[in-house]
Amino acid sequence: MRKFFRLAASTSVVGLLVLGLIACGGPSEAERLVNDMQDAATSVPGVQAAQVHVNMNTSGNFITAKLVGASNDEAALSQALKGALPAMLEKTKDLASGTFSVSIFSPDDAVSVGSDALGYTGGTSLSDIRDYFLDQP
Repeated sequence: MRKFFRLAASTSVVGLLVLGLIACGGPSEAERLVNDMQDAATSVPGVQAAQVHVNMNTSGNFITAKLVGASNDEAALSQALKGALPAMLEKTKDLASGTFSVSIFSPDDAVSVGSDALGYTGGTSLSDIRDYFLDQP
């Protein structure tokens, strides 16, 4: 009986160590996507900052992004968004489905531009937005 308890205790310790290592295994898929999309957006001239939120759960993938531009000029913000969208959407290529919404704001939040300013009139379907902006010349 003593051998049984010793074996059970050893097995429990090993199990807890394995679970601990899994829990500390690095960023989740959602966290990696957030970082990749923020890096992609801020690498585009005219984009000063990016706040991306990714929620991946059993209901689907939900991505929202708020970009901060370097200008209060609507045309300059549109140009920055036009550059940032393909760079960001490229990072989502492994997602089969989901929703995506993005806007770019002036530094003082007084002016904002969304994907509709770039001619996109569809909804928030990630695949539709990706098809539209990744097929643009």
